[in-house]
Amino acid sequence: MGLLSDPKSRERFSRIAAKYNSPLCFIAYVVGVVWFLALAYKPFNHKTYFSENALLPGLVEGKFRSDNIATRISQAMRDIKNVSRDGPMPVAWVVNQFQGLGLDTYTQEYIQTIPVPSASKSKEQGKDMFVTLNGTNVYAILRAPRTASTEAIVLSAPYKHYITMDHNNHAFGLMVALATHFRKSSYWSKDIIFLLVDYDEIGMEAWLQEYHYTKSPLLKSSPLHGRSGSIQAAINLELHTEQVSHFNVKLEGLNGLLPNLDLVNLVVQLCGRERVTVKLHQQHDPFPSEGWPAFRQNLKTMSLMMLHQATGMPNGLHGLFLRYHIEAVTLEGVLEPGRSTTGFYRMGRVLEGVFRSLNNLLERFHQSFFFYLLPASDRYVSIGMYMPPFGLILLVSALKAIALWISIGTPDPEPWEGEENVVIERIQSGKTEDGQGDDADSKSGVTKIRTQNYSDGDVWSLVPVVACCQVAGFIASISPMVMTGVGHLFGTKPYQALITGATGMFFASLFMPKCITRTRLACTVNTLRLWKCAALVLQAIILAATAAANFSLGMLLAFTMVPVCAMVRPGKLRFLQAVVMLLVSPFGLLTIYTGLYLYLTVTEYHGIFPSAIHLCTVVYYNILSGVVHGYVLGTWQYTLLALAVFPNWLFFWCIVFKKRDVPVIENKEHEKLS
Repeated sequence: MGLLSDPKSRERFSRIAAKYNSPLCFIAYVVGVVWFLALAYKPFNHKTYFSENALLPGLVEGKFRSDNIATRISQAMRDIKNVSRDGPMPVAWVVNQFQGLGLDTYTQEYIQTIPVPSASKSKEQGKDMFVTLNGTNVYAILRAPRTASTEAIVLSAPYKHYITMDHNNHAFGLMVALATHFRKSSYWSKDIIFLLVDYDEIGMEAWLQEYHYTKSPLLKSSPLHGRSGSIQAAINLELHTEQVSHFNVKLEGLNGLLPNLDLVNLVVQLCGRERVTVKLHQQHDPFPSEGWPAFRQNLKTMSLMMLHQATGMPNGLHGLFLRYHIEAVTLEGVLEPGRSTTGFYRMGRVLEGVFRSLNNLLERFHQSFFFYLLPASDRYVSIGMYMPPFGLILLVSALKAIALWISIGTPDPEPWEGEENVVIERIQSGKTEDGQGDDADSKSGVTKIRTQNYSDGDVWSLVPVVACCQVAGFIASISPMVMTGVGHLFGTKPYQALITGATGMFFASLFMPKCITRTRLACTVNTLRLWKCAALVLQAIILAATAAANFSLGMLLAFTMVPVCAMVRPGKLRFLQAVVMLLVSPFGLLTIYTGLYLYLTVTEYHGIFPSAIHLCTVVYYNILSGVVHGYVLGTWQYTLLALAVFPNWLFFWCIVFKKRDVPVIENKEHEKLS
C-alpha cells in the first residue's frame, strides 16, 4: 500500500517503469518462457502420488479369467451380417447379450440436429431442412447387492469411430466379458453401468443429458427407463485390435477440463502392476529419466497435451463426463508393430483392478489436482508451478501499459515517426505566445509552425474504435452459420460455406483501418498511446481469464501475442509489423500451432507441397470442428476467439495503420494582406 499512498514512492516507480521499460519487459518475457520450459525437466517437476487413500490400488488379487468370452463376442459382433462399415448398430443383438447375463438392459433413441442446411429440401413443407443424425444407445446396469443404487460407475465404449469408421467390437467383447465376471461377485457397493453409444460424442451427450435431466434445443432424446445413482467415475474403452502393445491414456475433456489426477495415477499404476505399457499422446516415458534426451521427450509430451487441451474438444467420450463433475479417462488400445503385445487377459485384469479401487471410494474425487500438466505418466506440473511463469509473461503487457500511461502528456525521447503534434503559433505585434518573434514575419502575416511531442490524449476516441472492433468480432462469430444459409441458396456445400464465412470475415476485417477516417476519428500522438495502453490492458485481462478456464489456450496465446503486441507502434516498418501481426492473428496462430502439432506427431515427411496441402486440410478441419462442436457440444473456444481475442488483435491492427491527423488552419491574416 505504500507504493499507492506515498507520492514519492509512486513517482519513483513511475520513473523506473518509464525509463527502463524495454529492458524490464524483455527480462520478464525471457525469464517467464525459460522458466515454463524448464518445468519439463525432472528436477523442476514432481512425482505423482495418491491423495485419496481409499482407492487402495492393487491391494486385492485379480481374478479375471473370462478372456475367452471377450474373444468370442468380438468375433461374433464382427461376423454379424448387418454390421457393415456404414451400417447401423445391431441393437437387438447387443440387447440380447446383456439380457443373457441377467442385467437390466435398456435402449435410448435420439435425434441430433446440426444447424447446417442439408442438400435436400422437404417437399412436404417446402423449407430447407437441417442435417439430422439418428442413433440408439444401449446400456445395462449391474445392480450392487450391498447398496440401494445410490452410486454408480460407468464403463462405456463407442460402437464405432465415425472419423476412421473402424468398429469397436473388441471393446464391446471385453465389456461383456467384464460384465460376466463382475456378475459373479458380491462385493460391489456401487452399481456398474455398461454403456454402448452410437455416433460417438453425440450419443454420449444424449445419454448424459437425459441421465442428469438437462435439455438441449438441438438434441432430442427419449427418456431413460432405467437409472442408477450418482455417477462417481467413468472409464471409456477403445480397442482397435484384439492384441495391443500399449494403452494410450486420453485425459483432455470438453473446454480443456481434466480429470482428477488420482484417477490418472490409478490407471497408470495398475497398468504397471499388470506389465501393460502406458503412453500419453502416443509418447513413451523417457529412460533414463534425466538428461537432455529425457528433457526433450518430456517437453514434447507436455507440448502435445497443451495443444490438445487448447482446442477445447474432447479426444474421447470421457471428455463429456467431466462437464458433469464425473471423473473419467479413455483407455485406447494401440498395436505398434515390433512391440510385445497384450491380450484380453491382462487388459481385463487392469480394468478389474480399476473398478475394484473405484468401488472403495467413500466420496467423490476431490483431494488431488484438477489443474496440471503431465510431462510423463509419472510426473506432473501443478497449477502452483506453471502460473508464476505465465504471470511473468503477462507482466510484459502490464509494464508496457504503465509506461504508455505515464508518457501521456510528457515528451517522448524517441518520438513515433511521422506522429509529431503540430502547434500553431500566430505572430502578433512582433511576438509569439512565448514572447519571441520576428517583426518581418509579423508584417507579412506569416504563421509560424512549431512541432512538439506531447499533448492531451482523447479518452473518448476509444469508444468508436473499440465498438468497431467488437462489432467485427460479433459478425465473425455469427458469419459461419449466416454464410451457410447464404451458400445453400447458391448450391454451395454447407461445410465449404461455413469455412468461407469464418475466413472471409477475417480477411475483410483487415481493411478496418481504412474505414476509420481521419475526419471522424481525429488522432494525436498521445491518443495513439492511449489506444495501445487500453489494448494492452484488455489483452492482459482476456489472457488471464482464458488461462483460468483453459490454461493451455491462454499460455499459447500469451506466448506469441504478448511480445508482438507490446512492440507494435505506428510509423516505422509498417509492412514488417503487418506481416508479424498477421502471424499472431487467430487465423495465423491456428495455422502455426497446427503445423507444430503435425511436426511433433507425423513421422514421415512427404515433401513441401504435400505437407502444405495436409496442413491446410487439418486447419480446415479444425475450424469446422470448432464451429460445429460449439453448436453441438457447447465448446466456447471459437466464440472466445471471435468475441474477445480477435477484436483485441484488430485493435492493435488499427494502431499499426493509424496515422495522426494534422489539422488544417487557414492563415486569414495573410489572406487579408494579399
